[in-house]
Amino acid sequence: MNTEALPEAPRRNGFAISIYLVAFVTGAIVMSFEMLGSRYLAPAFGAGIYTWASLISTVLAALCAGYFLGGYAADRYPSPALLGATVAIGSIYMLLLPAFSDEIVQFFAWQIDDIKLGSLAAAMAIMLFPVTFLGMYSPFAIRLLIESKHNAGAVSGTVYGISTAGSILGTLVTTFFLIPLIGTRAITISLGILGLLGCALLVATASASRRKVKLGVLAALLASQIATLPPARAEDLFDPHIRENMLARKDGRIARLETVYNDIFVTKEANLLSLSFQWKGWHFFQSQTNLADPDDLPMPYSRLMCIAAIFPIDIKRVLVLGLGAGSIPVYLQRFVPDAAIDAVELDPGVIDVARKYFGLRETANFRLIPGDARMFLNRHAEPYDLIFVDAFTGSYIPFHLMTKEFYQLVRNRLSPHGVAAFNFLPSKDIFESNVRTVGLAFDNNIDLFHSGAPDIGESNVVVLGRLDPSSDAETLQKAVAAQERYKFRFDVTKLVAERRMPVPRELKGKLLTDDFAAADVLDARGRRYRREK
Repeated sequence: MNTEALPEAPRRNGFAISIYLVAFVTGAIVMSFEMLGSRYLAPAFGAGIYTWASLISTVLAALCAGYFLGGYAADRYPSPALLGATVAIGSIYMLLLPAFSDEIVQFFAWQIDDIKLGSLAAAMAIMLFPVTFLGMYSPFAIRLLIESKHNAGAVSGTVYGISTAGSILGTLVTTFFLIPLIGTRAITISLGILGLLGCALLVATASASRRKVKLGVLAALLASQIATLPPARAEDLFDPHIRENMLARKDGRIARLETVYNDIFVTKEANLLSLSFQWKGWHFFQSQTNLADPDDLPMPYSRLMCIAAIFPIDIKRVLVLGLGAGSIPVYLQRFVPDAAIDAVELDPGVIDVARKYFGLRETANFRLIPGDARMFLNRHAEPYDLIFVDAFTGSYIPFHLMTKEFYQLVRNRLSPHGVAAFNFLPSKDIFESNVRTVGLAFDNNIDLFHSGAPDIGESNVVVLGRLDPSSDAETLQKAVAAQERYKFRFDVTKLVAERRMPVPRELKGKLLTDDFAAADVLDARGRRYRREK
C-alpha cells in the first residue's frame, strides 16, 4: 500500500484540529450550496416542491456516492494531500459554476418539458459533481484521525457531529443573511474560496517540512486575496462587430420581419438604428441605438426609466419586461456592470432582430427569456431591485399588463427598497386610469416624469412605483448620490429636477382590474399618430 507519512506529535495535534475545522467548513459549504441550488433552478423550474425534491435528492445522492468513494480511497491512499485535493476539486468547481450555470439550467428547461424530470436533471448537472467530492471528506478524515480501534467511535462521532454543526450554520447564515445581502453568484464564489482556504490549511498543518508549510500558507493568502479583488467589468451585452457592420450600411430600411405578434421594421438614419412596429399602417418606434456611441440612449423616455436606479440601496438584480432592441439593459450594464439582468420578451422575433441587427447577446449576467411578462412573474418569485415594464404589442400595452392585479404582482416581486418603472402613452383616459391603478397598488408611493414638455400630448410619461415613501427633497438627494456612485451618461439629478410631474391629487380614471380592463377602448380615445413617410 502506497501511503504518505502522517504527521507525528506534536504536529499531529495541529493536523487533527485542522481536520475538525475543515469538517465544519465542508459541512457548511454543502448545505449552503443546497440552499443556493433553489436560486439557480427557480427561474426555469419555479421554487415549488418538485424543485426542492430534486435538490434534496441530488445532494443525498452526491453524499451517498462521496461516502463510498471517500471510504474506499482512504483505505488505499490515506494521504492528507489527497484529502485536501478532494476539497480543492469541489471548491474550484464552485468558483467556476456562476460562469456556466444559467446555460446548463436553460438547456434542461428547453430540452425536457416535464418539470419534474427537468429540474432533477438540472440539479444533477450543477450540484452532483462538487457535493460528491465534498462528501468524500468525512470518511477520509476519520481514517486519518483513527489511531486505534479504541477511539474509532469517538473520532467518527466527532467528525460527523462537527460537520453537521457546520451544515446547520451554513443553512441559516445563507438563507437568513447572505442571499439578501450579496446574492447567489457571489455566495457561490465565496464558498469556493472558503473551500480552498480549508485545503490550504490541511496541506500546511500536515506538511512535515517548512517549505511545504510556507507553500500552504501562501496558497491560503492567495485564496483570501481573490476574495478581495475588485470585480472585473462585466462583458458587454452587445457584439461590437455587428454594430460596426450596421454603421457601415446605407441609410434606410435594413430589414422587415413579420411575426405572429408584430410587423417589425429595422431602419437606419446616420448613426441611429431603429426598431419599430407597424400597426394599421402606422409605425411606432420601440427602441433606438446609437451605433457609434454605446452609452447613448437616443429615446428620451428610456432615460427617464433609468431614474428608477436612484432608489435601491444596491442594484443586484434587474428585470426588463419588453425587450425592444435592448437599449435599457445595455445602458444599465455599462454603468452598473455587476447587476444581473433578465429580459423577458413575448415575441421571439424581436429577440432575433435584437441579436442579428443590434448585436445583443447573452452573458453571464444577462439572460434573454422568451415569454409573456405576467406569466414569467407568476412562475418566478425571486425578487428584483429594479423592474422595468415597457411591453407593447402593436400600439397598445396588452390589457393584462394594465390591471391592479398585474401591478400588485410587480410590487410583490420587488426586493426591499425596490422600484418599478412603467412606460405609459399619454392618451388621457387610459393614462389617468393607469396612474390611478398603479397608485393604488403602490400605496400612492409613485413619481411621474415626462419625456417632453408637459403640455405635449405625444410625450411618454414614466411612472415609478416605490415600496418606500420618498419626499421630493429626499428623491433629489438620492438622485445626487446615485449619479455620484454610478456616473450615468444622462445625469439623473437633472432628469429628476427637470422632468418631474406633479402627481394629481384626484384621478378620474377608471380602476383597471382583471375583471374590468377596457384598455383598448380607453387607449383609443384621443390618440394621435404620426404616419411614417
